[in-house]
Amino acid sequence: MKLVVIGIGDCGYNIAAEFVRLGNKARAETGVDVLVRSYAINDDQASLNSLRKVGDKLLTIQLPAPAPSTKKIEVGADLMKTNGDRIIATMRAGEFFETDAFLLVASSAGCIGSGGISILARKLKDRYVNKPVYALIVLPLRAEANVPLCIYNTALCLKSIDRTADAVFLFDNEKVMSEASIKSPASNDAVNREIVAPFFDLLRASEKVDPRFLGTSNIGVGDIVQTLSGWTAIGYGTAQIPSSGFSLFRRSDSFESKGEESIKAMEAMSAALAHFSIECRLEDARKALYLLCVPSKSANINMTRSVGNRLRELTNNGEVRGGDFYGVSDIATVTLIASRITYLDKIKDYYERASTVAPEIMKRETPSP
Repeated sequence: MKLVVIGIGDCGYNIAAEFVRLGNKARAETGVDVLVRSYAINDDQASLNSLRKVGDKLLTIQLPAPAPSTKKIEVGADLMKTNGDRIIATMRAGEFFETDAFLLVASSAGCIGSGGISILARKLKDRYVNKPVYALIVLPLRAEANVPLCIYNTALCLKSIDRTADAVFLFDNEKVMSEASIKSPASNDAVNREIVAPFFDLLRASEKVDPRFLGTSNIGVGDIVQTLSGWTAIGYGTAQIPSSGFSLFRRSDSFESKGEESIKAMEAMSAALAHFSIECRLEDARKALYLLCVPSKSANINMTRSVGNRLRELTNNGEVRGGDFYGVSDIATVTLIASRITYLDKIKDYYERASTVAPEIMKRETPSP
């Protein structure tokens, strides 16, 4: 799947830059392009200038700065209403013909990104009718979660993007940061890498690749488009495959060996379930997708079936698509998507708390007579 990624605001433009690095990695390892272009939109020119080193796949667009004291989501929305058409005109229109989908990225708690993402999504949907428009929303950290303005901005952002985008990937920033800190000090760069990593196998497996990477059941762009709808969570897990001469993954037709070969795939699936981008119940997902990636020498059809059957059980026989893909390293990876999720505690909590803080926010923003 070839994406145009558009990052809006401080959080969004940094993740947009990380997608460029992911695209470079996919091209180097598999020889496919999964990123048409990435755009970084913000009001801080100095920050945008710092992204030039990322590469020519990333282009920057500056917005006029709002008043320093204004952080409400409506300000970001007004900025995008005024500048959205100019932004789209600035983008390289010819590239959109080879684009399979747009992915817009923003934090929910800020001003520019949270307010602008839904407006720009609507403008893109109106102009490019046949292109899916997806959103990636990063929810606040725990330290921000009790700040009235963050609650207010997040609730409005979620409600507006849910009505606009074809699907919304939700990332719990607190959860992602905790997982990133296990691997290395949880810097912003580490967190951004953690957010982007689950998309790597999914995007490259859906493109036309060298036959040596093709699995027994391939995932296409249509499978992804048919799966993505509404609130969406994505998870990614790995399991190390023994590389010694005696391996659990040696080829054999015995029942015992085939059972052993499925163990690592199920370990990777368990890790993916534990690392979903937001806490959710799979029985609340109406659609799901899985992708297994293993070395070709270690693959067998039972591994893919085991992952698919388990996912069907967890979703109460929901609409499940999936397949496999051959990697080059001695690692089994599983990518999971739960989509069209009908209920999320996190979303419900923000909506309920926003109704409490909204009067306070409105009173604070109303000028005295």
